[in-house]
Amino acid sequence: MVRVYDNDKETEIGSITEAQFDLLQEELVEDTIDACTYSVSAASIDSLKLNGADDGLIALLRGALGARSSMELRFDLD
Repeated sequence: MVRVYDNDKETEIGSITEAQFDLLQEELVEDTIDACTYSVSAASIDSLKLNGADDGLIALLRGALGARSSMELRFDLD
C-alpha cells in the first residue's frame, strides 16, 4: 500500500494500491524534484477518471480536494 498525504494540510488522506499509484505516476505531472509530490486539481481528477482510475481513487482525491481549486499530494511508499 502507498500512503497519500495532503501537503497543504499536512495530513494523511488515506492509502492506495500500487496499481492506483502507478496510474497517478503515469497521468500526473510531478510538481517538484521529489518524484512523489504531485499537484492535483478538479480537472486532473476528471482526467484520471477518463483514463481509467477506479472509483475508490477518484473518491479519495475528490474528498481530499473538497472546495479547493488544487492541492499538493505526496506519497509514502511502504
